Formats: sequence, C-alpha cells, structure tokens
Amino acid sequence: MRTLPSSRRHAFLAVAAGVGAVIATLVVAGTNAWVRGAASGRAYASTSEVPARSVAIVPGAALRDGRPAGTLTQRLETALGLYRQGRVRAIVISGNDIAASPEVAVMHAWLRDRDVPEHDIWSDPRGSRTRETMLNAAATFDVTDAVICTQTEYADRALFLARQAGIDAVAVGRGPRAARSLRARGLEALKTTAAVFESYLRSGPTRGTTVVALADAQPGSRPRRR
Repeated sequence: MRTLPSSRRHAFLAVAAGVGAVIATLVVAGTNAWVRGAASGRAYASTSEVPARSVAIVPGAALRDGRPAGTLTQRLETALGLYRQGRVRAIVISGNDIAASPEVAVMHAWLRDRDVPEHDIWSDPRGSRTRETMLNAAATFDVTDAVICTQTEYADRALFLARQAGIDAVAVGRGPRAARSLRARGLEALKTTAAVFESYLRSGPTRGTTVVALADAQPGSRPRRR
C-alpha cells in the first residue's frame, strides 16, 4: 500500500484542518444567530420596561469575600426591583451551595436583609449551570413564566435555555453587550453553541413532579411538595 509523501501529507492535513475550522466557525455563527433571533424582543434594559411574570430567576455568579460580586449584585438588584414593583410574586435563586461557593445561601441572606419575605424566596442549590437553573425552575417549582435577571451578553443564551425548559421567559440584561473583551465574547459564543447541542441531545427532569403547580399555590406562598 502506497503512502503519500511527507510534504503532501502535511498539505492534506493543513487543508483538512482549514476546512474543519471553517465548518466549526459556521456552526458557531449559525447557532448564535439562531439563538439571538429567537430572543429578539424578549430582552429588556430595565425593570420598568419588562412585562410582569410570576417569578424572577436569578442565576448564580461569583462571590467575593462571602458577598455577591459585581455580576451577582446586579442580578439581585434587578430581582429586588422587579419584586418591589410588583412585576413578580417570588424570586428563584439558583446556583452552587457548597462550602467553597455558597452562592444560594449568600443570595438568600442578601434578599432577606432587604425585607423580601422568606416564603417568596425559592432556593435551588443545584443550579450549577444556566441549563440546570432553568430545568430545575420548571421541574422543582413548576415555573411556567419568568423574568431572568442577568447581564446583556448572557440574555440570549438564558432565554433559549428557559424556552427549552418550557418557560415563557423575558429577561432584564444589565450592561452593554459590547463592553466585554473579544475573548469573553468568543467564550460566550461557544457556550451558546454548546447549549444548543446539549439541549437537543440530553433530556432534563420532568416538569411538576415534586411540587404543585405555581397557579395552585396561594399568592405569595411557596409551592407545596407533593
């Protein structure tokens, strides 16, 4: 069996790598354009513009010295504003809740310090990623509609994942989309593509298996476990 000369083999590999890079770029660009188009008209810049929904969802983010860092503080401020304006009836806080990163406990304390009643704070300590946050909101609390409290650059992906979980969501995004570095924007584009593929290849928990429907709960109360 004849083999290609070394120079031709290297040329072939270079061409194959180039074609692969082009295909990968097109896939990332295509999935991101699709997700952005699906989110069109559902992301808002302020709490005064967003339509009312049953709950606010606050995805976890980094802490600093046991307190919410800048990104998480913005999300909590958005949720608190929505709650005080009567645009949502409860706040779902979702993230890690481990010794090294007690995001949910810190978010809970932040909201309680600002007089949000205990029964209107719904805690999800298993939301380690945005996908889990949305799936858990639907399955654990039977959330069917929500305002996602996030940053502008994450809003499209969060809205897509909420829709895949069966949640009629809108979002309030803080900060300009173009403020982040090229590297950060590239990373978010890759996360968006990964979210699309994972959503269609992996199933999540079944809705409403652990709690009664939100509509069946008394206004201002936490859903009861079955």
